[in-house]
Formats: sequence, structure tokens, C-alpha cells
Amino acid sequence: MRALDLISSSMRLIGSLASGEVPTSAEASDALTVLNQMLDSWAADRLIVFTITIQEFALTPSQQVYTYGVGGNFNAPRPARIDRASIVSLTNPSQPLELPIDYYTNWDWQQVPVKNIQTTLPQAVYDDQGYPLRNLSFWPIPTVVVNTRLYVWTALSSFASLTTDNSYPPGYIEALRYNLAVRLMAEMPGGFDPVMAQTTAPLAIESLARVKSMNLPLIEAFCDAALNDKSVRYNYYSDTPVGGQGSRW
Repeated sequence: MRALDLISSSMRLIGSLASGEVPTSAEASDALTVLNQMLDSWAADRLIVFTITIQEFALTPSQQVYTYGVGGNFNAPRPARIDRASIVSLTNPSQPLELPIDYYTNWDWQQVPVKNIQTTLPQAVYDDQGYPLRNLSFWPIPTVVVNTRLYVWTALSSFASLTTDNSYPPGYIEALRYNLAVRLMAEMPGGFDPVMAQTTAPLAIESLARVKSMNLPLIEAFCDAALNDKSVRYNYYSDTPVGGQGSRW
């Protein structure tokens, strides 16, 4: 759907336009700004993000920190969030080996006493979530050429102009129409029909809930080793399970 068609439809939903009418140039321009701001806010909501993009970048031996964003070491649009990270070993180029690594929080990174240790394969990455460039610190620092794979939230396509024609998965067009209509009521107070607005608002909630239900991630269930094997005991000094599977104390 073109941006102008979407805007016109949203304005008809709240009675700002009659059938066959089009918004003025100023109204269309203002509505386009509201539309793109809405899409930008949706990009920060996991339940509205319909897919995860896998991006792969090369790591340089002995380099620990990489900027991630347009113009950075990883020259790609900065994602709202990184879900997972892996290291790809290139020892056998015909069969690259993907190894998941830990995605460190601020607390995790603080607990690393020596941050400039070097090794062949990093075990973790710390993301400071900086803007406009994220800074990713790999630990330990790789001494050979390896790649990293990042599983990132995919931003929803914004509209570059009123004639831009974007496509989205099923359910999104209705959610865009009704939710844009609700936002336009705040943008143009008094310029809509209150009766029609009362119908539009609940449908905006319903249509967005439908999209979110479709994008709900599958929950991965894990069971602690201590619950799988009754012979396992918890060592509170090391914060690890001990024993089990024939091992001895």
C-alpha cells in the first residue's frame, strides 16, 4: 500500500475525509511524519517485529571492539535489539561451524577481571547498546579470522515519501490503518467525527493484538541439570551442579 492511500484511508476512518476526497498537501505531509514515527516505535516492540534477521560479519585478529551501525565496523542499520550471537569458525571453509556465545549484560562484563585475554574463539560478546553506533566487545579476543553471526530484530520498513509502496505480512495493513487513525486524532484535534472515532479506537487495539499474537516467540523450555538427575547436588561455593551420571564426589 502507498503511504498516501494508507493516510487517506485512516483519515476516512475517523471522518476527516469523505469518500473520494484526498488530504491536503500539508495534512498528508504531517500524517506521513506520524506514520513513520509510529513505525519507528513499533520497531522497539518484539511482538510487532515479524522476523529476526541473521547478519554475519568478519572479525579482525587482535581487535576486540567493533562499532555496529551505518558507517561502523559492521556497516548495517543499527538494530533495536540483538537477540543472539554466535562465532563462526572458518577452520573448514566448506563447512563453517557456528558456535553460540554468551550475550553479556553490564553485570556480566563487569565480572570479567581481565578483558584483554586472547584466544582463537571468543566465548562471549558485550553490547553497550550505544547510539548511533553500538559497541560490541568480543571476549576473549580472537587471534585468527572468524566471523560473528548476529540475530537481530528486523526494523519495519518506513515510507520514504507519500508515493512509496510498502508491503507487510498479513494483518499489518489493517493494524497500520486503524492505529494511524488513532494517532491522527491527536494530531488534528477537532478535525474528526467523535462517533466514528469511538469505533476506530477498539479496532486499532484488536488489529494490533492480532499482529502481536502472530509474532509471539516460541518459548524455549530448559530444565536445570539438578532436576534431571537426582544424584546431582548443588555446590553453592561454585554455583554449579556437582555429581550425577556416575560421577563421584
